[in-house]
Amino acid sequence: MIDDPSMRLHPVPGKVVREWAIPAREYSAFTMRRRQILRFVDIEGKQVPDIVCFNEHDLSEHLNMGNSVLLNKRRELRREDVLYSVICNPMMTICGYSNEESYSYGPMCSEELNRIRYGAPGTRNCRDNFAMALAPWGFNRRQIPNAFVPFMRVEVEADGTMEIKEPTSRPGDFYDLRAEMDLLVAVSNCPQERNPCNGFKPTPMGMIIYESG
Repeated sequence: MIDDPSMRLHPVPGKVVREWAIPAREYSAFTMRRRQILRFVDIEGKQVPDIVCFNEHDLSEHLNMGNSVLLNKRRELRREDVLYSVICNPMMTICGYSNEESYSYGPMCSEELNRIRYGAPGTRNCRDNFAMALAPWGFNRRQIPNAFVPFMRVEVEADGTMEIKEPTSRPGDFYDLRAEMDLLVAVSNCPQERNPCNGFKPTPMGMIIYESG
């Protein structure tokens, strides 16, 4: 168990299989069995984790957020909504959270976006994090699908314009996703510090894989 009280602010309702923390700006890749649950714990608050996943037995089947938004019939996903694959198979189900905010309908930060939006070349970014995390499985940075982002807060105005806001997550807030197939999962603990998505200060993200009791 990680020696941080925020990791158990909300008790884990099952048997813990693995527990670790992703340092600020870093990444992780791992496999999960069907029906296991991945819990994100925002250790210090106001941090977002980008997640992508693949069918472990057919890596060409990957998360597709466009299908997920269309099939759930809403942009802001909530408990019991499903994350679907590129061929519309259920991959993960949102099964619990203490903070419901998430982002499901746009791209992750990248070298190119940071350079164009902020005039900042050579920055840490989620696309490169994913490429490094998934390199052992043969992926490159152009093969990364759009991610699902727990805790991320984006406001959409009446005229359709969007604005990234600071997360409302507090230390110890959690977000649970249940695997609906055996998965290869990659997480980028978002390194963005040029907009408010991490409160301008990237921090560690707690990770727990557990099996429901």
